[in-house]
Amino acid sequence: MIKDVLSYLYINAKVMAKEGKLLSPTRWDDLWDCGSPGEVASLLEGTDYFPYLAEGATHEAKELEKSILEEFSALDKEIADIMPKGAWPIREYLLRRWDAMNLRTIMRGIHGELGKEEILESLVEGGELDFAFLKGLIDAEGMDGFVALLARTPYYALTEGLAGYHALHNLFFLEASLDKIYWEDLLTKVMNSKGLREFKDFIEVCAETRNLKMILRAKNEGLSLEDVGPFLIPAGALTHKITAVFDEEEISGLISLLEDTIYVEPLMSAQTEYERTGSAFPFEAALENLVERKAEDIRKKKPFGPGPLIGFIASKEAEVKSLLAVVRSTEVDLDRETIRETVTR
Repeated sequence: MIKDVLSYLYINAKVMAKEGKLLSPTRWDDLWDCGSPGEVASLLEGTDYFPYLAEGATHEAKELEKSILEEFSALDKEIADIMPKGAWPIREYLLRRWDAMNLRTIMRGIHGELGKEEILESLVEGGELDFAFLKGLIDAEGMDGFVALLARTPYYALTEGLAGYHALHNLFFLEASLDKIYWEDLLTKVMNSKGLREFKDFIEVCAETRNLKMILRAKNEGLSLEDVGPFLIPAGALTHKITAVFDEEEISGLISLLEDTIYVEPLMSAQTEYERTGSAFPFEAALENLVERKAEDIRKKKPFGPGPLIGFIASKEAEVKSLLAVVRSTEVDLDRETIRETVTR
């Protein structure tokens, strides 16, 4: 117990200081009203994001978005570099998500037949894969060539999504496979590691919510278990319980199977909005909020161990997601209050 506390003293002090620099409610009130990248950029002055803002970030949403991601990546690396030795799975969680993001960017570029320079400019340095290796992937001859170059990495399992991609020319098969590779590998390593009970609880919730989001979205779109099953993470009994009756039950019936779990209340509260819109987004937003609440619960229950670290990681990720949504909203003609409600939900 004492050893656990001591190993997290330095990193917890660091993240608690960083937590004090998260965007304030007052600043968020102003950000919701922004109608251009320049307005968003000006409101980021005095924050940790500001030093990363490129010149083009004041008038191009794409440049501003990349600047925000560069700050986020640099923060992940800073935290990863001071991670206690026994917390290596948390380090992998922070770094490998940048590998997944960059691979997704390259796949989308190849799929959309973008120029190599345009793809390169969209990559964000970070992660465990060497950046020179990522640059080399851009030169691949088509999607098959891209996957072939991943032969010595865990991401070679993307081959399983190639048939579906070619049959329908739909990136879903590759992107869903990429998500599965990331989460399945992480979950396996975390569950087989010693200690880190709180992080195991957090990752299990992340994995289950990822599966639930995919299951509910597939059900809403009229897909069968055969369509979505290959992309689900082999998680716990909860996923197995739902998939066993996926083809027979409606969405309300699937949700009722989650009784006595932490998932049922947020999903039931989102049902009214789902019925009004016909979109699975309310369920997805409710599950993402649940992940953040789980991290906050761990923070409170384990204040002298990994709690503050896990809580900060989730809070920062939620902040970046919302900030990117604000930036992207400047490119669409929507009522600002509608955007605010959508993002906060």
